[in-house]
Amino acid sequence: MNDLCEAKIEEICASPYGYAIFVSACDKTFVIYVDRERGAAVKSAFEGRSAARPLTHEFVAQMLDGLECRVERVVIYDVCDGVFYTRMSVKMSNELGEKLVEIDGRPSDTLSIALRVGAPVCVLSNILDKLVDVSDALKKIRGCGEV
Repeated sequence: MNDLCEAKIEEICASPYGYAIFVSACDKTFVIYVDRERGAAVKSAFEGRSAARPLTHEFVAQMLDGLECRVERVVIYDVCDGVFYTRMSVKMSNELGEKLVEIDGRPSDTLSIALRVGAPVCVLSNILDKLVDVSDALKKIRGCGEV
């Protein structure tokens, strides 16, 4: 059975090739690597910063709000050779009724939007089993203990 574990973005750090996004779920911390441009967008959302004019993820969040759509959640549903796969669930409610759509997307995009709109992020428990726990590395980066 593929249970969902609620996840939290813990930290976003620059790395030699872009950014490292540290995510914790069910007592495990793992890292998603993204390139510089996309990492900067996720970090901006993580820190609650907005540009003078809306950037793409801010624009999408505003568009969803204007269309009376709500991001229900983002799910990290697969990982293969270090590539993570995510799906964003969006619910539309209007006078015609309700509709829920699942949209496949890159983690950098779906996580940025989830952070902008305050939507939960989850990971399938069977995916967690495939990932290396980097909790000690995150503590070291934060200066909270020796590894």
